Formats: sequence, C-alpha cells, structure tokens
Amino acid sequence: MLEKGSRLIARLFLYAAFIASASMNTGCVEDHRDAAIVVAPEGIVERDAFILLLADIQLIEAASKNRVWRNDDVEKKLGEAYLEVFNRHSVSKEDFEKSHTWWWNHPVAMKSLLLEVTERISQIESQTDK
Repeated sequence: MLEKGSRLIARLFLYAAFIASASMNTGCVEDHRDAAIVVAPEGIVERDAFILLLADIQLIEAASKNRVWRNDDVEKKLGEAYLEVFNRHSVSKEDFEKSHTWWWNHPVAMKSLLLEVTERISQIESQTDK
C-alpha cells in the first residue's frame, strides 16, 4: 500500500514534469512531433503501454523520495524495483530508456501522456483507499 506522502510526491513530480513538458514547446512552428496523439515507431513502447509503465515508475520514484526503504541500500532497492516493473511490463531497461527519450522528443504528445499517467495514479490511489 502507498502512504499518503508517496501519493503526494508522485503527483507533485508528475505536475512538475507536465509543466516542464509544456514549457519545452515554446516555438510557433508546428511539426509532426507536436501532434497530441502520435504513433510510436517500431521499437518504441506504444502510448497506452508507456502510460502504465510510466505510472509504475513514478510510484517507485515517489517511494524512493519518501524513503520507504529506510534501513536498506536505497540504490539497490531502487534498481530491483525498476527491474521488477520492467519485467512486469515485458520491457528491457534499454527499451524503456529509448522509449522515454522518443516520447520526450514529442512534447505535446508527452504532455497529454503525462496527464493520463496522472489519471492512472489517481485510479490506483482511489483503489487503495477502498
């Protein structure tokens, strides 16, 4: 179960990422990278799967920042948690990093994707509150 502090940290991180992605697109010239809905090329984690994956990653980051693993080797626990998420989503670390870079290079698409990640975390939060 997530602590309330972890949820708050996850939301704050996502909002900060949302604002950062919005500020990345300051030019007036539109190009194909600015489409809100883009189709990921082969070798890139597709949008819906990336939303679920990124939501899980954000929860791990929140747990780490909230020091859930107080007396353990935090770096080791964090690495293990990442590997567990990658395995659960059938994605390698390399595929995640490549996909993460690709999605961040499409700022408008990433902005809408991050909104859905926030919604996903809210869904998880509401399920844990029951």
